[in-house]
Amino acid sequence: MSFSRVSKLSPCPICDKPDWCRVFADGWVECMRVPSDKPAKSGGWMHSQGGQCPPPTARSRFQSPTVPTINATKLHRDWLSATTPAALAAFAVELGLSVAALVATGAAWAAPYAAWAFPMADGQGNILGIRLRNEHGKFAVRGSRQGLFLANVTPQACLFVCEGPTDTAAAVELGLFAVGRPNCCCGGADLRIYARRHACRHVVLVADNDKPGLDGARKVGAQIQLPWAVYVPPAKDLRDFVRMGGTRGMIENTLKGTIWQNG
Repeated sequence: MSFSRVSKLSPCPICDKPDWCRVFADGWVECMRVPSDKPAKSGGWMHSQGGQCPPPTARSRFQSPTVPTINATKLHRDWLSATTPAALAAFAVELGLSVAALVATGAAWAAPYAAWAFPMADGQGNILGIRLRNEHGKFAVRGSRQGLFLANVTPQACLFVCEGPTDTAAAVELGLFAVGRPNCCCGGADLRIYARRHACRHVVLVADNDKPGLDGARKVGAQIQLPWAVYVPPAKDLRDFVRMGGTRGMIENTLKGTIWQNG
């Protein structure tokens, strides 16, 4: 089966790293960092992006026979209760965001991993797993399932779909009703449920200005089944846009000339 290796220009859609992982032509990704319930022969894990299930693969002798299940809700609750205001304030400064925006996305300090943790949920709001972030990169608690990064804010008619938890927090900083997808091309089914639960009338996919980002946004937008458009920030990402002084008004002015696609 044909595949392409990830690179700096086209990082892994699962862990966002530029090395080790592979993307297959049938829509599956072999990620060497983020676990799933489908161990790969090479020692990594397979993640679906809408393709057919790959043939069974032999486990590496270094892997445990099963991926452990976790109580992600309890883990996140425990880490959240142990997170100090000082630590959260320092993290906010590091990201160039407010403490309130990080609180809205459930940011918590996971001491066992020396990393910041963000819960991942399904379209109904049930926590499925936990994404971790530290100076070494982005990864997930073993046993996690991928899901959406939700923000505890008041729903609005327009839902902004970002990529990852910190861009979701950046959208909250701008006063937007936002949710994060796990990577550029996943999460459509849960986003469809989430948008309808909150009576959203249209959706904006925030995308990086490159082929993977734009293709992924269009793929996810088509799955949500609501009028949708793609917005590309005039910066590296939405968080960088906020740090440079970008505003909600700038985004809304850009969207005035946008052609909305049918769901």
